[in-house]
Amino acid sequence: MQLGDLCSFSRGASTPRARMHNEGDYLYIHYGDLYKGFDISIDVEAPQKPIPYILKSEKIRDSQWLKNQDIVYVLTSETINDLGHAFLFNNPKDLPAVAGTETTIMRVERRDVLLPAYLNYMMQTAHFKALLRQYVKGMKVFRVHPDDLAKIEVDLPDLETQKRIVAFVDVIRKQELLLNRTNGYLAA
Repeated sequence: MQLGDLCSFSRGASTPRARMHNEGDYLYIHYGDLYKGFDISIDVEAPQKPIPYILKSEKIRDSQWLKNQDIVYVLTSETINDLGHAFLFNNPKDLPAVAGTETTIMRVERRDVLLPAYLNYMMQTAHFKALLRQYVKGMKVFRVHPDDLAKIEVDLPDLETQKRIVAFVDVIRKQELLLNRTNGYLAA
């Protein structure tokens, strides 16, 4: 199936860092913060690093609000290797949150066919990134348009198989995070 048949895509809000705060009305997922501190998910209840806020005076379109299990996708970068980072947004209490500049919100609309966590893990693979790179445009700043992302075809196992794969990869990921944290303590 094509991703465009399974997902919707929206561009993030444009709020400069100068208008971000340690406290505020809405969580704000800033493009620059994604590269420093988050691996492949953003867990609102236990973030790997503090998530900044913006005030309700910012102009936010309806399409720029993040929902639980949306994917925050980086489709603009100064290097091709940094293009295509995907972060599953885990926000089970639905705290008000906004995706920021140079991000794309990827929302799985067909959850009867595709689990967001499975898609997020799939987008981390070298195979998927190779599919994405065929649509890269630009010379100094590289971009992939969401319309091109929507053209990518994926093979999907049934939902039960997706759940088992997600559970397995979740265990590996938790172990990897624990080892990285331990290595950081040992290095310090």
